[in-house]
Amino acid sequence: MLKPDELSGILKIANEENIHIQYVETNSSWYKDDKSAIRILGKLRKSGLHTMLVSISPFHNEHIPFYKTKGVIKACHKSGINVFPWIQEFYPEIDSFDDQKPHSLDEYEQKFGKDYLKKIPGRYWIQPGGRAAMMLKDIFPHKPLRNLPGIYSGCDELSDTSHFHLDLFGNYIPGLCSGLSIKTEDLGSSLNIDKYPIISMLYSEGVIALQEFAKKKFDFEPDEQYLNKCHLCLEIRRFLSVEVNYDSIELQPKQFYEFL
Repeated sequence: MLKPDELSGILKIANEENIHIQYVETNSSWYKDDKSAIRILGKLRKSGLHTMLVSISPFHNEHIPFYKTKGVIKACHKSGINVFPWIQEFYPEIDSFDDQKPHSLDEYEQKFGKDYLKKIPGRYWIQPGGRAAMMLKDIFPHKPLRNLPGIYSGCDELSDTSHFHLDLFGNYIPGLCSGLSIKTEDLGSSLNIDKYPIISMLYSEGVIALQEFAKKKFDFEPDEQYLNKCHLCLEIRRFLSVEVNYDSIELQPKQFYEFL
């Protein structure tokens, strides 16, 4: 949505190739005013956009004022585009704040109770990686390192292609594991172990192998407890990328780790 003309081109090509686009997802950060939003969405509708998934959650509201979200929903209706609100359940809670500015997760806890964030995973599926792992680790109990489920076996989820992402840098994100990347030109065949040692290690031997690698090569010292194997994996990768500046095409984009 930051480049609507190029998105329009993608929609047209998809239509020509008989590829059905169920929806385009947006966090609404691009919204400026009703007039420009209606103009943009009207053009996209002519290119084949029928439904817009509009993200609605406290995590988006941390950075995006709710008036933008409401503005996109309104502009969709005026442009004849269906709205898929994800998820609608959060709407009244977010709307109870001043919609002209973003609101921190602390503000939500202050208003709705200290257990507000702890209840969210029961309302909203969250992949326990990246910023979500950093949030969850402060809410849920940790387990001793030796007792973390799954760290001694390969991460089969890295090969799951039922739901996947491609980022704007040309990286495929395996298993929805943010911060792990495979170049799109390397998709479709077995990965070269020398080119992708970290992903190969995680897939075949598990997180424990990555921990031993980081300890042997760079003196990584794990904490005594972690939330889960994804939390441990994330901390190791952040250490490699930020603390020792380990140069790897797999740990991309680097800014992901710098801003955790």
